Amino acid sequence: MRNSLKGFLCSMAAVCLTILAAVSCTHVDDTLGQDFIPGGNDKLSLHIDTLGLGEGEAITASQVFYDSIGLAGSTRHTRGAMNLHIAYMGRSSDPTFGKITAASIATCLPSEPVRPYFYRGRHSTFDSVKLSLNMKLVSGDPSVRQRFNVYRLRDTLAYTTDTIYYQSFRYEDHIESEPAFSFEYSGTPADIEEIKLDVLPAGEAFLKEMMAADTTLFYSDRYYEYLRQFKGFAIVPDTSTPENAALYVNYLPNTYLNLYYQRDRDDWEIEVDDENKEREITAYMQLAFTDNDTRDNTSIASIRRDYSGTPYAALNEGQRIEAEGVAYVQGIGGMATVLTFPDSFFESLEARKPSPDYTIYINQAQLFVWVPEHTATAYDRAFQMMGSYSNYGKMSIIADYYISDSETTSVEVPYDGKLNRNPGKGYYRMDISSFLQHALLNDDDESRSLTLGGTYTPYEPFSDYFTTLMVAGSERPVQVRVVYTLIKPNGEQ
Repeated sequence: MRNSLKGFLCSMAAVCLTILAAVSCTHVDDTLGQDFIPGGNDKLSLHIDTLGLGEGEAITASQVFYDSIGLAGSTRHTRGAMNLHIAYMGRSSDPTFGKITAASIATCLPSEPVRPYFYRGRHSTFDSVKLSLNMKLVSGDPSVRQRFNVYRLRDTLAYTTDTIYYQSFRYEDHIESEPAFSFEYSGTPADIEEIKLDVLPAGEAFLKEMMAADTTLFYSDRYYEYLRQFKGFAIVPDTSTPENAALYVNYLPNTYLNLYYQRDRDDWEIEVDDENKEREITAYMQLAFTDNDTRDNTSIASIRRDYSGTPYAALNEGQRIEAEGVAYVQGIGGMATVLTFPDSFFESLEARKPSPDYTIYINQAQLFVWVPEHTATAYDRAFQMMGSYSNYGKMSIIADYYISDSETTSVEVPYDGKLNRNPGKGYYRMDISSFLQHALLNDDDESRSLTLGGTYTPYEPFSDYFTTLMVAGSERPVQVRVVYTLIKPNGEQ
């Protein structure tokens, strides 16, 4: 069978434990294809050794904050994540991690294909508007009453391939100058709620424009033309909303804008039973925010964080803050943690070569990062899956990180990344084989830095998760286990 010399490299703070192991199988017919496998006559051996990283050196951690997060993994990921199906709204604050302001921007389409007789018997304009929401509390004080403004969009939201989500998206540059509607909200939400909107002058103009539009514009086969005229809405916290209010998440498939008007009494009847009919006077057009007639409306979450007055104020200026002992990963556009591998990590690995002309092939590399508190409450608050990325600003997914495959098929993804919730465990284990192989061959800082952040895929939407990680300077710093093969210049192992 194939003979291989494999090693395990564990890096904890200033000490790196390396276990070199050869893996073999017994009672197996391994002759098939042996001519294609180099090193068939090598002896199997097991080596255990301990290597130092160098005085004061470790896998270091730092806090970073990016203006926007893009996803360059595949069209499937990008398109799916662009349509979040959830919206964040409101304002809240935390004495340690600052303020957060969230707004929802989305296109809207008639919820059902409009038939030619839709306007039959209609003699009045839309006279009232209700917003149907399906919200849940995320964080903050829900007793503080907030005012929200609903603006019409001036520009069309289109699918993009460079950004799925903006933390400082300038929606002000894409909305009308005056809000069309407004409403107030507070309290802990319960299921689906309908809120009557205050119709402002800009809203009255919008309703008249809707009524004056050609009826055929609302047909299901003309929704692109509809969006060119009625581009969508932005739900934005009013500037009067206190900073210490609450942040809510709204489920867009249950979000509708209902435009009410009065019908002619003589033209509309509905059957109550076989013998009785009653006249239906009030009618409405319903605009859906997503999942409409198999058409995915585009939605964007605008999340703005302000760390002023906190220990992380420098993040506002794009600076990196070194983490000592613990580091943080926040959801919905918060901090990410960058791990930087020192040169001595790779020098220790290179030193395992019998001679410089040998090649090291990474079979498997696993990153272990622990959380300090092993309680159910801490586990529930943390990300259930941690993502690891290179050049996080563009969020290039490493080859092992195909989360969608594990969610939609029976394929077992080597990445893992899930939180081990067992008592006394409390760690994330992430496969970083591709990253480490690349870092071994490239000694620049970017190639040897890995960013830990949320798993932003269509299958785990942006959340309010918050994870504390133990890093260099703590009792349980970052650990890496590497399985590798030494290959001779002639191709033998």
